[in-house]
Amino acid sequence: MLTSRMEVPLAAPCGVSTVRRWALPAAILMLGALLRTACVIGMPSPLVSDYLDYWTLATNLHAGHGLANAEGKLTAFMSLGYPIFLAAVFSVVGPSVAAVKAANVLLGVVSIFLLFSLARRLFGSLFVAAVAALLLAVYAEAIVYAAYVAKENLLMPLMIGLLWITADRSVSRSTWINPVAFGMVGGAIAMVGNAALALMPAAVFLIWLRQRSPGRTLRYLLIAAAAGALTVAPLLVRNYTVFDAWVLNNNGGFNLYVGNNPEATPYFISITETPIAPRWEELRKELGEHGVNVLLRRLAVAHMIEDPGQTAVLMLRKALAFWDPPMHAGAGDEGTMARLVRIAWLVQFLATGGLCLASLTLLKRYPRSLGTVVLAIAGYTAVHMIFYVIYRYRLPIMPFLFLGAGVALSTAVPRWLTVQPAIRDGG
Repeated sequence: MLTSRMEVPLAAPCGVSTVRRWALPAAILMLGALLRTACVIGMPSPLVSDYLDYWTLATNLHAGHGLANAEGKLTAFMSLGYPIFLAAVFSVVGPSVAAVKAANVLLGVVSIFLLFSLARRLFGSLFVAAVAALLLAVYAEAIVYAAYVAKENLLMPLMIGLLWITADRSVSRSTWINPVAFGMVGGAIAMVGNAALALMPAAVFLIWLRQRSPGRTLRYLLIAAAAGALTVAPLLVRNYTVFDAWVLNNNGGFNLYVGNNPEATPYFISITETPIAPRWEELRKELGEHGVNVLLRRLAVAHMIEDPGQTAVLMLRKALAFWDPPMHAGAGDEGTMARLVRIAWLVQFLATGGLCLASLTLLKRYPRSLGTVVLAIAGYTAVHMIFYVIYRYRLPIMPFLFLGAGVALSTAVPRWLTVQPAIRDGG
């Protein structure tokens, strides 16, 4: 197992060590909870665009009308995992925007805790764990989005949790508990935002490292696949009943076409700005939600094959756009506080991005643990190179940049500030 020159043995009594070990994450969790609570109390939550769609689906499901849109029609155009989660929340506390905000705050706190624990499992370093968790606790974008009815609030803990499960070193849990949990979380991700399944290469890499044999790795993945299939089965059956198709949603073809047509840009554009615009409403009525999604997928694939050069260039532009610093203006007029939050967000993003890039110089030292982080970031970026860029889609992957930032900082701070065991390389 690799060690570093920073290793300092823990000499404190066991009781003191335990108190310190819990006090630090508890303080970070409290800070994250307070910042998010203050934000959701003072910030409005406009029900527009996707936020309105998720709200409508959740309230209709809670009211017994099924996963129906504003017109009362059963739909699977949006990813359905987040509204199903909200409907479950509503069944306990009733439907309200306040309930959504409270749930999002709780999800944010869970994300901070999981990130702290993931860092300990990957790197064995209290310093890296504390830095990563603290960065997420104070990250302006994550705090602000707790006020929105946005699926990214649920997707973030699921993504962190997926690797948290696979990073577990327990031999006893790796037989059944971990693969079943991995499959269930993977299934939940598929329902909430299936683009995040791009983390699977990083997760499988970790599983292979932990299982240490092809046979055990295969067994783990087969159990996980069975658990994942059972998790998504109810939604698949529902969609087959409604649309006569075994699908989790009806937006894959739509999204692929929006990002790959003669008028496509790196960013999301309205379907009314694409070549199919003149026939859009007619096709929706004629083919239905699922049929038009299949058509759009075929058109997108045909365009990508016919013009591979333009497609490749556009994909590179999407990669750059995905990591553009957040210097864009917000919607509508913004007051002083909003401008200050945007400045804070920009500073945090640039500092974190720079530190994460710096951590790449340590990849040879920590090829397993840091390699997992790099695979996760690369995979999530790659999937958005295929589709299109919306700034908030980047939010769930930011915790993995915070891990890289923590590793970079751990090599730069004085030794006396890192009273902890050395960073280890996972495996």
